[in-house]
Order: sequence, then structure tokens, then C-alpha cells
Amino acid sequence: MKIEFDDGYSFGRGVFETIKVVDGKPLFLDKHLSRLKKSLRFFGIEKDIDEGKIYAYINSSEEKNFALKLIVSDKNFILTSRSDNYRDDDKNYKLILSEVRRNSSSKIIYHKSLSYYENIMEHRWAQDQGYDSALFINEREEVGETSFANIFFVRNGEIFTPSISSGLLKGTMRDYILESYKVKEDVISFKDIDTYDEVFISNSLMGVRNVSSINNVKFNKDEVTRLIQRNLEEFGF
Repeated sequence: MKIEFDDGYSFGRGVFETIKVVDGKPLFLDKHLSRLKKSLRFFGIEKDIDEGKIYAYINSSEEKNFALKLIVSDKNFILTSRSDNYRDDDKNYKLILSEVRRNSSSKIIYHKSLSYYENIMEHRWAQDQGYDSALFINEREEVGETSFANIFFVRNGEIFTPSISSGLLKGTMRDYILESYKVKEDVISFKDIDTYDEVFISNSLMGVRNVSSINNVKFNKDEVTRLIQRNLEEFGF
């Protein structure tokens, strides 16, 4: 693999996407590429994305079920792959509140940029504490997202998810859920999380997973989570 040194590898000026490949088919590819191109425009990176190269990479792979990663910067368009660890994972997730506060006025956090390591650090910190992931809130103590997923709350059967303005990445699976179900985007204060019956998280590899607890607040329901999971089975989740 040849990598050219540029601002992407000096300062994180670049973006990436992680795409679930099922039976040789990249799921929600249009959504991923649309977000990728929007972020490239934001960073002022003029780069054409050759879909043919993506399909050629997938077709040349002996493995037909995996996680495909696209990395794009000024001088690079890199395709890599790894195992899809969510294929055999159906656990309930335990979240812990991160000590890091997201700055909702930041322009970077709304893009899946190469400046992503804070997410990785907080994710590993949460695991070291015996949890599955970290939850970020912003400077106003509004819920944003986890270290690797968007989050949804359910009360009396109604689904809520944090507003983009609270400081979070607009996920492709989040978009699908908003398009397919009645979901209210709203400001969700961390102090109010115990008023919800059910919580689940989503990303493009896992689909959705139920959340059993956030810190010491427990959630005992999973009906909405299971409904969405059943509907996602048609895509191969």
C-alpha cells in the first residue's frame, strides 16, 4: 500500500467511512459516499471518488462479509478491510459518561475526520472501567453520541434522538432510522435520561444494539430495539 504524505497525515485533514459488506454487497453505499463527499467539500479537498475501485476491491476479496474502510485526503484514496466483529455480537451495552465534554461549536465533530483518536481513547477508557463504550455530553450537558455510535431514547413507545446541534456525527444508520420510523430529534439533557424506558445505539456495522445501563441508570426494555433489529435482517444485519 502506497501512502503519500499530505495534510491528512500531518494535521488530520481528511475523512473516512466504514461500510458493512454483506455477501459482497456494500450496504448503504450511497449514504456513505454522500456524507464523504460533503465532508470533502467542507475540508476543501478536491477528490473524485471512483466507485469502480470500491467494487473492484470488494470483488477481489476472498472474504465476502467484512468491514470496508475508505480513507480520503488530498493525495490519498485508500481502501482497507477488517473483520466485522458485530456479526456474532448481540449483547446489551453498558455505557459510562465520558469525562470529556464535547464542544458543540466545533466544526470538526460534525464530520468523520481523520482527527478521530479522542473517540478511540474514550472508548478504550470505558472498556478499562468495565463498560462497553463512553457517552459524550456537551458543554450544556446535552446528550450527543457515544464513542462509536449514535444514541436513541424511547419513552412510552416514542423514539427520541439528540439533535445534531448538540454536537454529534450524522450517522448513516441514524439517517436510515429517521427515514424509516417516527423519531423526534430533540435536545436531551443528561439529567433526564432516567425518564426514558429504553435506550439503543446505532452505527453502520452493528445496525442497532440495546443499552442496558448508562452509569448507574438501568433500562429494562428492548421492544423497539428488537423491532428495528428484525427489520434490519433483510439487509444482512
